[in-house]
Amino acid sequence: MLVDFTEFTQPAFWLAALQIIWINILLSGDNAVVIALACRSLPPKERLWG
Repeated sequence: MLVDFTEFTQPAFWLAALQIIWINILLSGDNAVVIALACRSLPPKERLWG
């Protein structure tokens, strides 16, 4: 099985990789906001659990 490493030198590959990373960062931040909003209504003792 031969691997063609020329794909890694193409700008389209790096653009797609950066887009995936950027979307992952945005969605992770969105999840953190949703979890923080859900935890606001918990009592202080339960907020520290986990």
